[in-house]
Amino acid sequence: MSSVFATEAEVLALAPDAASAKAAKGLQSIAKWPTVGSNGVAVWGECQGSGSKPYQTQVELGGPAFKCSCPSRKFPCKHGLALMLLRANGQVPEAGEPPAWVSQWLQGRQQKAEQKEAKAAAIAAAPPPDPETIARQQARREDKRWDKAAAGMQELSLWLQDMVRGGLANLAGDAQARAQWHNMAARMVDAQAGGMSARIKDAWALVDGHPGWPRDLLAQLGHWQLVVDAVQRRDALPAPVKADLMAALGWPLDKAEVQAQGEPLMDVWLVAGLRTMEREGRLLERRVWLQGVQSGRTALVLDYSQGGRGFDTVWLAGRAYGCALHFYPGQAPLRAIAAQGNAEGLLPAGAVPLAIEQPLQQLGRRIAANPLQAVQPLWGAQAGLRFADGQWWAIWADPPGAVPAVIDDDEAWHLLALTGGAPMLLFGEWDIGRGHGGSWRLLSAWQADAGDAAGTRQCIWHHRSEVA
Repeated sequence: MSSVFATEAEVLALAPDAASAKAAKGLQSIAKWPTVGSNGVAVWGECQGSGSKPYQTQVELGGPAFKCSCPSRKFPCKHGLALMLLRANGQVPEAGEPPAWVSQWLQGRQQKAEQKEAKAAAIAAAPPPDPETIARQQARREDKRWDKAAAGMQELSLWLQDMVRGGLANLAGDAQARAQWHNMAARMVDAQAGGMSARIKDAWALVDGHPGWPRDLLAQLGHWQLVVDAVQRRDALPAPVKADLMAALGWPLDKAEVQAQGEPLMDVWLVAGLRTMEREGRLLERRVWLQGVQSGRTALVLDYSQGGRGFDTVWLAGRAYGCALHFYPGQAPLRAIAAQGNAEGLLPAGAVPLAIEQPLQQLGRRIAANPLQAVQPLWGAQAGLRFADGQWWAIWADPPGAVPAVIDDDEAWHLLALTGGAPMLLFGEWDIGRGHGGSWRLLSAWQADAGDAAGTRQCIWHHRSEVA
């Protein structure tokens, strides 16, 4: 059997939400599948539903790509996930040639792939356009975009001044404030600053959220003012800093451009943490934090899924992948994309060597290099958890220190039970706009194997999806 998505954990990582994963497990009985089969290219089967005609489900392993005749709008649907779960459990036999309905689908996909390759080849073979003309057109488009962003930032600046002049504490209980915040978020979209729109929406959750919320909200507003000032001084910024500013505004950069700008960095990339959040319009945002075992680099892979579709690429928390990453431009490059995907690079499960040195100093250097990045990765060695003053704290003994930790109560107690209170290696997102100068959202915990002096670590806990 092909090793692609051959375990239950790998299959369930494809689920668009927890409900789909649970429903798929309910169909994980071969008795509900009159016919199933597979080969090195695809997996297929018919699942008997409530109607007289069974649902035809098929999966191309190379993508993976799913298709099902059921009316579900989720992708992959529960039938596709259940079929892959059956395969992972060895209940789908090798059947050689697939039935006609599967062959036709695979042929259609192959034809589309060939057409796409032919189009790309034709573009590559065409005479190159005049570089001066392309540069002038691009410059005009960029100028118009900067003009829109500058106008939006000026409006944001005036709004911030009015809010501070009126007193942040007065936002609590103000019936019109929520509408004003959402209107400003919409205005940022019009100004082609979608990144600022998302920050404004997220920051509204701070209002009246806890006793010290005005302090945390003020820190957020100060961070936004950095973006406002940077847009005003955009012409004087070095190219890497300007790239960071464009990322803060939420300007997309074509992946082909990213791949063309630099050599890929090949490494064993450990999935240090995963965080999936739901945005408006049924949009899911997934943050994949990767730690390079050999290079020591930290990378952030951002994935998006729209309308119930699953993510195209599977990343499993605590697992390692041997693959290449291309980093986006910037003063302190962090965001990256997998150059050729990662499906073939999944390494066997096991402990991974980790050498994390001076994590707080690394965090300080990253913030100094790119203060426009609101969220930064942070490791904490020999750390523990303690509940005090109504919240959780991450603590260190050497050097002594404590920072606010964002973690659900049940997860925190579960983690303490797993470790018995012993120190551990923690990883999470450092948000400079929350808590006493910042807060640490925990995403994973690691411990050394007993008697292992090689510095290897095993993931014992990881953050679950925030999508219901």
